[in-house]
Amino acid sequence: MDDPAMDAELEQVTSTLGAGGMLLVPQREPDMDADLLPEDYQVIMQVVARAAEPVKAGEVSVALGKGTLPGQVEAVRAKLKRLAERGWLHRTPAGRYAPLTGPRP
Repeated sequence: MDDPAMDAELEQVTSTLGAGGMLLVPQREPDMDADLLPEDYQVIMQVVARAAEPVKAGEVSVALGKGTLPGQVEAVRAKLKRLAERGWLHRTPAGRYAPLTGPRP
C-alpha cells in the first residue's frame, strides 16, 4: 500500500540538494552509470538487476535484510518509486520493478 505522507517526507529528504549541489538521486540520462547513485540505491539496483522477473518492494526489502514489516517495506518502496520516476528502473502496472534493459545473468 502506498503512503503519500511517507512518500512526501522521503522525497523531501532525498531530493534536496546534497553537499555538492546535486540531487541525491538524479534524473537518469543516456549513458549515466548507477555508480552516480548513493550506495543504498546502488544496492537496490543490483537486487533488481539480479532478479529473474520484476520484483515487489517486499521482495527487495527481504533481499536487503530489512524484513517485511510495513515500515521496512515502505522505505524500500519509496526508493524504488524514486528510481523509477527518475528513469533508473521500470515500474510495471502491477507495481513491480525491473531493470530498464531486462534481467542480467
